[in-house]
Formats: sequence, C-alpha cells, structure tokens
Amino acid sequence: MFKITEFSKISQVSAKALRYYDQIGLLKPSYTDPDTGYRFYTADQLKRVHRILVFKDLGFTLEQMIPLLDGALGTEQMRAMLLHKSAEIAEMLREEQARLNRIEARLDELDRSEDGEPPLDVVVRQTGPEWIASIREVTSKSKVPGLIRDLRQAVKTLYKGTLDQRVIVLWHSCAECEDAVDLEVGVPVAGPLPDQGRIRVRELKGARLACIAHSAGLAGSYEVTAKLAGWLEEQGYGISEQEPSREIYWELPDQPASPVLSELQMPIVDRPGGAPGAEGGQA
Repeated sequence: MFKITEFSKISQVSAKALRYYDQIGLLKPSYTDPDTGYRFYTADQLKRVHRILVFKDLGFTLEQMIPLLDGALGTEQMRAMLLHKSAEIAEMLREEQARLNRIEARLDELDRSEDGEPPLDVVVRQTGPEWIASIREVTSKSKVPGLIRDLRQAVKTLYKGTLDQRVIVLWHSCAECEDAVDLEVGVPVAGPLPDQGRIRVRELKGARLACIAHSAGLAGSYEVTAKLAGWLEEQGYGISEQEPSREIYWELPDQPASPVLSELQMPIVDRPGGAPGAEGGQA
C-alpha cells in the first residue's frame, strides 16, 4: 500500500484533494490507521482516480461523479447525463462566442472613434420583477415631465417615499403618434400597496433588455436609437412584441429635450441562429 504522499505523487492528485475526496465519499482510502489516522491506498485505486479525472475534465462536479463512479446509474441514465452536460457546454460556448463578438465590436468602435468621446455602449441585462406605482395615459411626450412630478409627489405623500430615485417610463404603443402616445410613468415602491385614484400599484415583470445609456432626454436621439437598432441587428436579437420599451431616468427632466442621464431599454428575444442569453445585473 501507498502512504497518501506517495499515492499523491503517483496519481498526480494533491494530498489535500485526496483528503477531500475521502471526506465526501468520492475516494475512500483502502486503509486508515485507527491510531494515527494515516491514509493508505492501493494501486487498484488508481483506476478510480483516473475515472475521477476523466469526469472532471468533462465538466462534472465531484458530487455528480459519485453515482457515476459507483455504478448507481444505468447506461441510459449515464447517456442522459452526458448529453445534458454536452448541451450545457454548447450553450456556454455560444455565450462566450457572443461575448467575444461584443468585445470585437467594442474594439472596432474604439478604432472608429475620432473625437475622443466615450462611445455609446449597449449591454444585455436581465431584470427581476419589482413593484411600481404608476400612471398610465394616452398623451404626448411633452406631458411626461409633469406626470413624473405629479406621480413622485403623490407617492411621497401616499406611500411614504420610493425605494430609490429612478423613474421608469414605459412606452406601450404608438410612440410616433405625437399627442396620442400610450405611455406609463412609474417609480419603485416597497411592495403591493392599494391603488390611489389614477395611481396604480403593480408588479413590473422582469425582462431581458438591451440597454444603452445616453443624455438625450425624452426627445430621444437618432444616434441613440440608430446605435441600438444596429447593435440588435448585428447581434441577431429580435424585439419582444409583448413587452413595452422602457427608459430609466435618474434625474427629473424639465422638458422633453432637457439633457438628462437616462437609459433606453429595449425588451429582446432570441432569433433562430442569433444571439444567446442575457448577462446578469439588475436595472
């Protein structure tokens, strides 16, 4: 038999890892001295070590290996696990390829930048659900600053404030209709609260969003929308027809054209052969 230090050398697995394998039941020593606690291994156990290394190379966790090594799974179950792992790795490759494409696009953008100003960046963000107090009306963009002021004051009075300073504008339909835009302004609140007059408290669903920060104000900017549209086209994303586009404001715009820091957020869906999933983060 081999002491743990000897078995570590011949198996090329650290003694620390061997002790951990023993702890979780993945690889028990052939013999453990009851007086000293020293672990001893046999040459036959190298076969199990080799299988551990093979499954580790395939991407299985140590806990997943135990039934594989102990023969607790039949051939079909093992095949299913391998197919599942294959699908996981394929998805990871797609995500990393999409990340690489975004990096290359960013490098190209930097190369094309001649004025020294930071380029507009587009990122994909998955938001979670949150509660908002909102007012929804068919109105014009010029009315939005007043709606925001009315809403924030009402929430401050009725609901004792908001979670943060964000204002969310949801563009439901007909943004080109000038004075007949179906829009909703909302602010975050701490949870489900009773409706008050024209203020509705509801849960805003989480969404996968392509986001671009800008300072063009409510009037928008051709550069911002063109940048976002071009990026979506290049990356292979489609635009969700079920969810409204969003804009997040951290400052209160006085007029539609007032330059304020904001973020345009477009709900997106994958197209066949297009971009994979989203990257993490909260709005």
